[in-house]
Amino acid sequence: MAIKTSADLQRVLVFTQSQSLAELQGLCPQAHLTVVNPAQTAWLLHSQTGDPVDWQQAIAWLRHQQFDAAVILTAPGQSPYTLGYLCYLAGIPIRIGQSHEFGGQVLSHCSPPPGDGDCGHLLDLLREWGSGGVGE
Repeated sequence: MAIKTSADLQRVLVFTQSQSLAELQGLCPQAHLTVVNPAQTAWLLHSQTGDPVDWQQAIAWLRHQQFDAAVILTAPGQSPYTLGYLCYLAGIPIRIGQSHEFGGQVLSHCSPPPGDGDCGHLLDLLREWGSGGVGE
């Protein structure tokens, strides 16, 4: 299986609360970005009616979108693993996030968060695809 570079990424899912679309688009200019804000994330994880979440429906929707990568930019103290696991189950091969805890292979690329809560180093991981520096 060939390793994808940023030039190969066509569809990227980004979970973010604060990153600008222009900054993200600059990392993978040829890719179509689907940016999910916190309200949309809540839609994926919680039912508006109080019924249990339909995980199969959420996974099917993500699979149908055929994302090449997911970048999970969580707020300080929030875990990326629920969204990472959802993306894992949907077959998204590249899942980038930050956490102090070990999460197995839920995230394909995980780094510890810096003390200042900045997510810039995760964006640096995406930049590395352009240079071919990140492998599996």
